[in-house]
Amino acid sequence: MARHRSFEEKKYIVDYYLNHGDIEGTAEKFDIGTTTLQDWVKKYFNYGEASLVVRSQHTSYSSDFKQMVAHEYLQGDDSYQTLALKYNIPAGTTVRKWVLQYTEGKKTKSTFGGSHTMTKSRKTTYEERLKIAEYEESHDITIRELSELFEVSYQQAYSYVKKYQTSGAYGLEDKRGKRKPKSDWTEIDQLKRELEIERRKRRKVEVENAFLKKLEELERRRK
Repeated sequence: MARHRSFEEKKYIVDYYLNHGDIEGTAEKFDIGTTTLQDWVKKYFNYGEASLVVRSQHTSYSSDFKQMVAHEYLQGDDSYQTLALKYNIPAGTTVRKWVLQYTEGKKTKSTFGGSHTMTKSRKTTYEERLKIAEYEESHDITIRELSELFEVSYQQAYSYVKKYQTSGAYGLEDKRGKRKPKSDWTEIDQLKRELEIERRKRRKVEVENAFLKKLEELERRRK
């Protein structure tokens, strides 16, 4: 069974690799897996040495920290696992739990702020949903502020904004389980959806490509 490494050990091993440029040789020297070492180096390059700090599965996180991570997930394109790596959280499932707690508006001291209760979900018309999405697009406003302004739940506001970004106004219609054929989409709706899909694909591989490029540069310097 692989033993746990302290922060100091991880930092020393990563520094050794950066100075010698041999991923397999370094992994063999310190008796660790090549994949493990690559993971440490990737974290170090993207998120700094703090990402190498060893956290217990029972680490206590503040409500503000949980809320910040959950909000970053909902506002951006990073996956649960990416945020776990970024903030050195033991598992992506932990981030997922925080996001669910955040969007459901649970009122517990250990969740987000204790006494704050989010607006409950309510029925909305197509016109309301469109107004909410268009308002977000034209104003510098957070999803939480948007939900409070229009008196809808956080999840509703987030859903309307995302649907509008990916499918345009059509995405906000109440289709009652029926999907409109893509052939009936407007050119603008289709273009918006294609742009959103492409943006997410690029974001997903952006970090990995940057990491691989840095590794290649290091390998070239050592030859």
